[in-house]
Parts: sequence; structure tokens; C-alpha cells
Amino acid sequence: MKQKFIRATELAEFVYCSKAWHLKYLDGAEVSPMARKLQAEATAWHVEQGRSLARGDGYRWAGLAALMLAIFLIVFCWLGWAK
Repeated sequence: MKQKFIRATELAEFVYCSKAWHLKYLDGAEVSPMARKLQAEATAWHVEQGRSLARGDGYRWAGLAALMLAIFLIVFCWLGWAK
């Protein structure tokens, strides 16, 4: 009997979803073109969401820095150091 090596990616696919692994490797099922198109669209959407969140984090830090500066200036003027 000829031995077949199991690749790490194949093992990871099995751990992620054993049913999908069974369909792909034992039944020889292939993903439909429509499913590939939907997956590509979903991946593009997730990439854009990640970029949007990254921009939001930058705005959050800029807003926090502006707030800290405003508080510092208010306290500075309130204590009369600006004479």
C-alpha cells in the first residue's frame, strides 16, 4: 500500500471544517465559480473594513491628543501661568 503524506494545509483544512475536507479530498468536489466570486467580494469588503478601522484608530489618537492639549491649556490659563 502506497503511503500518502498529509500536508499541513490539508490538516488545517480538516481541523477548520471536516465536512469541507471530506467533500474536497475524498469526494473530489470543487468550489463553484459563483462561490469563488462571492468569496472574492467578501474578502475585498473585509479588507476595506480593516482599512476603515485603521483610519478610525488614527483619528481617535489625534482626537485624544487634541483633548489633552485643550485640557492642558485650560488648566494653564486657570492657574494664571499665562500672565
